[in-house]
Amino acid sequence: MKNDLSVILKDIKLFLFDLDGVLVHNKNLTVQQVVEIIQDIKKFSEELSSSGLMFGIVTARKQDELITELGKIEKIFLISSTLEKVQAVDKLLNRISLNYKNVFYAGDEVLDLPLLAKVGLSAAPSWAKREVKRSVKYVLKGTSINSILNEILVLVKNVRK
Repeated sequence: MKNDLSVILKDIKLFLFDLDGVLVHNKNLTVQQVVEIIQDIKKFSEELSSSGLMFGIVTARKQDELITELGKIEKIFLISSTLEKVQAVDKLLNRISLNYKNVFYAGDEVLDLPLLAKVGLSAAPSWAKREVKRSVKYVLKGTSINSILNEILVLVKNVRK
């Protein structure tokens, strides 16, 4: 599996994540938690960008303080307030001239299954719904936003040496 993952990762140019349930575990965030999430995402996005890779979030979460702050980060694609994730990503991929083979996506709910089925590398956190974990190519071992993002960075760096 590790070699398969390395081969697949070489084609990945865009890393997309579901927000709630994957990167964020609480809908009612304190100001400090929002600040920490923004810092983690900004750092991850900058690391990817320095390797010529892109980062984005695809979420059903409606406009709130976290979404507003995420929208201020340069070089990330933010798709929010949508249950139609595949259609939203279709538009993004057309705009940036990529195809699904070039996309990594991490999701945790049944709502994410259509998008997970289309991407080049699908992932889910270890706490995702069973049917989601069964459908993905990679189960993330990390237990927090920081550990999940670092896990992805290690995988990327190992492939792009």
